[in-house]
Amino acid sequence: MTATRPRHRRDRSHIARVTSREELIYLLSRASELEHGLACIYLFAAFSLKNDVSEGGLTPVQAEMVRRWKRRLSGVAVEEMLHLAQVSNMLTAIGGAPHFKRANLPMPANAFPFGIRFSLEPFSQETIERFVCYEMPEAGVLTPEQEKVYSVIRARIIEAEGGGPVDSMAGGAPISLGTGKRAAISEPFEIDFRTVGEFYHKIETGFLHIPEHELFIGPREAQASARYLDLSGELLAVVDRASACSAIDMIIEQGEAPSAAHPDAHFVVFDTIRMEYSRELEAAQGRGEAFDPVRPVVSNPMTRFYDDTSGGTIVSDPLTHEVAELLNISYDTMLLMLLRFLAHTEETEPELEHLSRATLRMMTTVLRPLGEALAMMPIGDPRLPGRTAGPGFGYNRDVHLLPHKTSAWVFFAERLRGLAVMAAALRKRVGVPRQVDEAAAALEDLATQFAPSDRAWNRAAEVKQFARIDTGKAPAITPELNGPYLVTNVENLVNSKGERLQARPRMALCRCGGSANKPFCDGTHARIGFTSAKSPERVADHRDTYTREALTVFDNRGICQHSGFCTDALPSVFRVHTEPFIDLSAADKEAIIQAVRRCPSGALSHALDGIEHRDQEREPKVTVSKDGPYRITGGVEIPDEPRAEGASTEHYALCRCGGSKNKPFCDGTHWYIKFRDDKN
Repeated sequence: MTATRPRHRRDRSHIARVTSREELIYLLSRASELEHGLACIYLFAAFSLKNDVSEGGLTPVQAEMVRRWKRRLSGVAVEEMLHLAQVSNMLTAIGGAPHFKRANLPMPANAFPFGIRFSLEPFSQETIERFVCYEMPEAGVLTPEQEKVYSVIRARIIEAEGGGPVDSMAGGAPISLGTGKRAAISEPFEIDFRTVGEFYHKIETGFLHIPEHELFIGPREAQASARYLDLSGELLAVVDRASACSAIDMIIEQGEAPSAAHPDAHFVVFDTIRMEYSRELEAAQGRGEAFDPVRPVVSNPMTRFYDDTSGGTIVSDPLTHEVAELLNISYDTMLLMLLRFLAHTEETEPELEHLSRATLRMMTTVLRPLGEALAMMPIGDPRLPGRTAGPGFGYNRDVHLLPHKTSAWVFFAERLRGLAVMAAALRKRVGVPRQVDEAAAALEDLATQFAPSDRAWNRAAEVKQFARIDTGKAPAITPELNGPYLVTNVENLVNSKGERLQARPRMALCRCGGSANKPFCDGTHARIGFTSAKSPERVADHRDTYTREALTVFDNRGICQHSGFCTDALPSVFRVHTEPFIDLSAADKEAIIQAVRRCPSGALSHALDGIEHRDQEREPKVTVSKDGPYRITGGVEIPDEPRAEGASTEHYALCRCGGSKNKPFCDGTHWYIKFRDDKN
């Protein structure tokens, strides 16, 4: 969908004005529930999509396309959270409070007057059509030709889901219940809107027609700012009529009404995916090939039944149930932290920044990997063999504002410590996906950040507690598929300046090159579509041998990181752009041996009188090199990773720019792409 009608005044004569603060607060609270629910629904569909050809049913080209869909769906979910924060600012401006309460999913078609169920469903043709309908523009936005196509889709979805009769003259929207008997059952105010756009335009009437000097009674300093809460960078402070209307325009344009400012409206994103999916299904069928991009997740997984839902699938597998509980409590904690940020009272500017950054970390480095893990873990119901769970985003606890600063921050610290311990124990269990390791590392980091200094369980005590969980485990680095390096029991972490960084028993180090918190992972790899596959164009794995008298030097160009240590020290021996590369006659034996021993990648080694000296005796250490790779020394294991011919197990270099053709090992690409990390 690329073309829309030129913008003109829509017919909204059927929408009654909002004339009271009470009705406006009610509608904004319902808008919060809407945005919150949609964010969870879109994320669930994203998690249900496969991430790599190793999951089966995808060619490499198809896998890249499906990963792009995952990123687009997740991006829309982030913008829904932006809308939730924006609505919270509107509530605060008029004397209300941020509203994070919502019903557990699934919700029936009559939960909102759009006539469509709110349900956690795996990706499918029906699911993506439902998403198109959620974001369907109000009448008059689409061209007449487009209206014919999309009204059929919407009418089919609404009628199939029991959303009531539809109006063919209004693009297949459900017939408004107005102020009739059925509407009065569930809504205290008149419901005369049928699309999300009309819903927000009704809200706008309150801001336009209630006297401005009477309406805006909330403190300006309570407004949340995009300066800290980086949700696409567009969060607006709402302090008057003009800013409120600008905020509403942004929400509508991002959702359903493409404009110059928001050409990738959610409606366009979903419709593009819908058409790409349909075309690829047809093309694969024509080629006689399988195209299976979806994990076998169930609909609406839950750890227990809730009295506010209309059904679901219980997670019966014990291990999956524990991981699902970890996600639910982490989700609850993230909401409590976000609510405290949006309704802050006494926090300083640095504390607000810390709180907002921690909230985003919970989203990107805890909830995201746990959601991916659950989508690959068994549901455990014998009636559903081979089916997996997915995240239920269940409310096991009520989300409410923690009103007092000191007690709120202590609560966050206690909760994060408990989550970190829970995650650390889970990641050691057999059958747990590596994504749980990633979440565990993030939770340990967050727990130590929030640990109070005036209590027995301060940061040092927490680090010791986490270390005991991995007592006796050898130092190791595990590269996660399309994700970070998961580091265990490496205490010595230093940067290129020689500064010792705060290491923890479990860490996730960035390897996509995009983290804003280098060297630690912040989840950027998922947003930018990082892949960890080796390139077929990488330098061949081949070990050359050079001998002169008793000295032999071995060289494997396939694992060289091109640091230049050897060529800078002895350019007459190690000759750039010259064959053979090494001339042992150009320097004395001891100088050559010293140059070989300084090789950080393990590409070079030497032998004397036929006895090879490949490794050295050093303590385990990770060095964050200047604008370059991680240099690993001291025999840190890298399990399940094939090693090149002659490669050292004591020292090696790992890519951190994201561009190496020989991932996870560095191949010098950081120099060519001008990778920079000024902090380290």
